[in-house]
Amino acid sequence: MLIGARTPDEMTDAQRRVYDLIASGPRRDVPWPFLAMLDAPHLADAIQAVGAAIRFSGVITPELREVTILAVSGAFGSGYEWDYHVAIARDLKLSEDTIRASTTGDVAGLDPVHATIIRLCRGAVLERRVDQTLLAELVDQVGRQVASEVVTMCGYYQMLALFLSAGVLDHPVPAV
Repeated sequence: MLIGARTPDEMTDAQRRVYDLIASGPRRDVPWPFLAMLDAPHLADAIQAVGAAIRFSGVITPELREVTILAVSGAFGSGYEWDYHVAIARDLKLSEDTIRASTTGDVAGLDPVHATIIRLCRGAVLERRVDQTLLAELVDQVGRQVASEVVTMCGYYQMLALFLSAGVLDHPVPAV
């Protein structure tokens, strides 16, 4: 591992402070992306705070949040994020068609909001831009605040996937 710290015994005091802060927060754990970013504790702290706001303080419904995360991780190819969030999605009773579409992009027959989110997120990852027509459609469907949260998650979960890659902590998305 060229960056980050895998175990608390190899952490500096600053790294351990952030590690403990994350572990004692709403996650009740320290997910792997945060281990990879611990060489910059001040950034790890700021990034984890953004993630906590996304996961625990937004107005987006849990179902739409998980559709968004799966679409980003599926398009990016982050198996760690996929595995972590597909379990949550299934607990929320998201359809297997929606879950599958998050990796394939085939949104035919899906709930229209799920389809729009998947198309927008996959475009953000694969084309590195937010399609304005899709964004307008999403704003019409869910409002500006939820649409803004979706765009935020598109960038945030790609950043986590990059840290997972840098820390050699990721694996490919399994076949669905």
